[in-house]
Amino acid sequence: MKYIKFSNYSFIILSTIFLMSCSQKLNTDIDLSNLPKPKNLNITQKENNQLINLKDKKYISDLLPLENKEQILSKFKYGKVDPFSESEFQLNNIYSDLKLTGFLNTKNKKYVFVNYLGNKGTISEKSIGGRNTNLLPAGAKVINIDLKSLELTINYENENFVFEL
Repeated sequence: MKYIKFSNYSFIILSTIFLMSCSQKLNTDIDLSNLPKPKNLNITQKENNQLINLKDKKYISDLLPLENKEQILSKFKYGKVDPFSESEFQLNNIYSDLKLTGFLNTKNKKYVFVNYLGNKGTISEKSIGGRNTNLLPAGAKVINIDLKSLELTINYENENFVFEL
């Protein structure tokens, strides 16, 4: 039953395409001769330069002179001492420096294979950067190693960072 309906529909579609292809094509030429032509503006080079000079003088008179560094610094009481200096805060690059490469579960401990600044090795839940391992930034502590979700949690500068494999 479904095959008969499908064949009927396909016959209708194919016959329509065939009949459309045999019909005469319409001639659709567009006549562009009635469109208005643009007007030629004959402006000489001298007139053009005079217009530009008049406009420039108007803008220049509206400009204010730049303030020097001391004048700008004296306006601000709070914030950085020098807004023109480099950032005083270094961004935390722990995510770009520390890469997880694998997990290992033994009967006694859980280990994580890491790559930190070109050093490769394993860290465990008791690892502290700068004290007992060089595979973590100084002061970073391993908080948790979750083997089910393959996550490593590290506390560094009073923030918890979660790394996933």
